[in-house]
Amino acid sequence: MDEKTLPRAILGLDRDFPEQVIVLHHPPTGRYGCYRFGGVHGLACFSTPNAALQFALEALEPSVPGLVLQSVTFDEAREVAKSRPYPVVAVMLLDDLDDPLIHYVK
Repeated sequence: MDEKTLPRAILGLDRDFPEQVIVLHHPPTGRYGCYRFGGVHGLACFSTPNAALQFALEALEPSVPGLVLQSVTFDEAREVAKSRPYPVVAVMLLDDLDDPLIHYVK
């Protein structure tokens, strides 16, 4: 049998979270932008400010004054997600809303 190396890992295992992510934060209330995908609730994270802004405009209520983009490390995002009340149980990289990268934290 001829051995071959697959060019990409199977089942998306080649996808990693960036070291820095963008989250949506509302300092007046201490809330963060979250998202639900397939019954899983998670902290919404993005690899670029443009992706975060697009999500804020399309998925969140546009009348939220004081919403800011916050650049955090992946570990900081994990801690934010852990501190959120149930049902938030994950960090989600939402650059592609149809195929998010999900990292469970609790």
